[in-house]
Amino acid sequence: MINVKKKMEDDRLVKASMMKRVIKPTQPHKHDGYHELIFLSRGSGTHTIDDHVFEVRPTVGFYLKPGQVHCWDFSQVPEGFVILFKEQFMDSYSSTLSRLFMVPGIFDHQEDPSLLLQVEEFYKAYKSHQQQEVLDAHLNLILLKMLNLKNHALTADSSSATVFYQFKTLVNENYLDLRNVSAYADLMNLSIHRLNAICQKNVQTSALSIIKERVLIEAKNLVTHTSLSISEIAYRLNFSDPSNFVKFFKSLTTLTPLQYRSELH
Repeated sequence: MINVKKKMEDDRLVKASMMKRVIKPTQPHKHDGYHELIFLSRGSGTHTIDDHVFEVRPTVGFYLKPGQVHCWDFSQVPEGFVILFKEQFMDSYSSTLSRLFMVPGIFDHQEDPSLLLQVEEFYKAYKSHQQQEVLDAHLNLILLKMLNLKNHALTADSSSATVFYQFKTLVNENYLDLRNVSAYADLMNLSIHRLNAICQKNVQTSALSIIKERVLIEAKNLVTHTSLSISEIAYRLNFSDPSNFVKFFKSLTTLTPLQYRSELH
């Protein structure tokens, strides 16, 4: 059984730290519920992700999706930054969030020297306890810069990633009207089983969870950034009635929309 390491508390949405300056090999493990960005400026050795072994060298970076199995075997002490974040942290940047799966799994951050500077600024802002709006703006810029980098990893199944991109695009365009997996499977000429398998392979979650998450992102945006009533938001999101919207929101956040709005303010 693969060990699950928890590097971030349940109530946290983001965490930034310096890479641990140790060379002790780690056992294969995974992190559930959050994404991990790693930017190395020094060090050497290997980094195993799933079934692929990558060389560790200065200016290499890695992006780990939730559920990916990895381990380190350093031969020289590493230096760099690690950023952990949950998808909820990027609620204000739904366009970037919908493209997370396109972030390269392994990259050379020296392709864009401003990227590491942006990471350093994010780290300073995090350590000085800047407001979430400042931190997620920093992280959005980091991810946008990363999306322009080349992916130096050879994916085992690039066709799977392409189909997943198509699904995410369709969800982004149709989430207000289409809420069931079968509708998207039909649009893509896939079976429900195949679509779920592709989602599991790319982001370790179900197709339905991805649809719900996209609806939730928009719901949070409307609750947070507008003065619309909960009933108005419910109807704008095409829920049959406000009570169904409240149940949906609470099932995914443990809070009602009003409680969520109250906590933000």
